[in-house]
Amino acid sequence: MERSRNDVLAYFASDNNIFDFWLECVRQGRVDLIQSYSNEEEKKAICDQLFMEDRAYALRVCMTIWVEAVKIAEKVDVPNIVIDKTFGDCIIRSQEASTPWMLVKLSEEYLMDFARIIDKTMYNAAFSPIFVKFRKYIKSHICESLTIEEIADVLCISKSHLSHTIKKETGETVHAWILKEKINLARLLLSKNVYCMNEIWSLLGFCSQSHFAKCFRQVTGLTPSQFRMKVNVPDGGLDRN
Repeated sequence: MERSRNDVLAYFASDNNIFDFWLECVRQGRVDLIQSYSNEEEKKAICDQLFMEDRAYALRVCMTIWVEAVKIAEKVDVPNIVIDKTFGDCIIRSQEASTPWMLVKLSEEYLMDFARIIDKTMYNAAFSPIFVKFRKYIKSHICESLTIEEIADVLCISKSHLSHTIKKETGETVHAWILKEKINLARLLLSKNVYCMNEIWSLLGFCSQSHFAKCFRQVTGLTPSQFRMKVNVPDGGLDRN
């Protein structure tokens, strides 16, 4: 039996929503998090539970996600020729994907492609090599306690040079940039109902839940609880910024 648009929307309110998590990763250019999100067995189990053998339904859901990735890329000014090629290649490959699992794997690759493109568009082309290395290090060590001294040592530059470079290129202090990256990851974790609040603030190195809530609101304008409620509202759709 053909499934309706409401069935597709209901999927995006589910706890096992792989795609919704992946789309937030695309917005942030986080290829690494898409790659590390659960193992193949877990993804396969979710795929089987959601789609069973209904390829038409799987294609409908995947197509919705592919279009959303295009919208995200357009918002950060990825060149149209790049967007069109990436989307077109996905459509061509989808014709050979004969099962829901093949469509899910194709979607994973497609979203990683867009995450790479968006990351390069937003940062690599516009900033200095020092900033690109700084940001890469922050992303790779986001759950650790990070100090300016440690980062400067890793990048083989002075603390003052690092502080000046980041301030000049982003308008923010090193501390403010690290905080923003931590909150970006917190948004991803909050978008899944897998992690409780205590796990999230502890994982990200905040000293208390109240400190985490204060920092989260400072960056997003919402408390963590308000954000979690917002992203998990049925029909909250796919246009989350």
